[in-house]
Amino acid sequence: MWVGSIVRFTRKDKTVAMLQMYPKRLSRKYWQSSLLVLAIFLGFISDQAEAQRPNRVHYSTQGCGDFLARWDKKPATLKFVVCETGEIQEVGVLTSSYTVQGADAIEIEKFLQREFGMAPLRFACCGWEPDTVKAAPPYGQYVDEMGTQFEVSMSSGETLLNDRGAWHQIPEFRIKVETYLGEF
Repeated sequence: MWVGSIVRFTRKDKTVAMLQMYPKRLSRKYWQSSLLVLAIFLGFISDQAEAQRPNRVHYSTQGCGDFLARWDKKPATLKFVVCETGEIQEVGVLTSSYTVQGADAIEIEKFLQREFGMAPLRFACCGWEPDTVKAAPPYGQYVDEMGTQFEVSMSSGETLLNDRGAWHQIPEFRIKVETYLGEF
């Protein structure tokens, strides 16, 4: 800590006041109270960060399954394929996969937009995927009754058909519903 005192001196017909600073040794009590305040502040910041973290529920592999059917949000035209347990960047993930025929894809895209907030599909290079330019995040979201967060997305396989009117010619579109295992 620095302590100051005012020094006055004359300079060319003017009296000038100047603050002279010199260090002062701080007491042990000052440091202890400063560390206590810092610890309380860091604890508060940590609590705020914890409150903002997504609530992820730990699932076992028996938790994998047809998520849309569990939520009573599965259209008849969707076909459940498989639920797999995997890993993305060292975080466990459960992924339920579905397919829909190209003829029914427009209806399913609208359903996923309405129910989960998924971005509209756009053609990029070699297939259809959620529009990452206009929507952040592009995937849809769902939180179940246990507080688990899910991401919902739709895409086509590789195709050169870049017109929505030609979706009926695409054999199938894929829908993924994912949730992460554990906390980040």
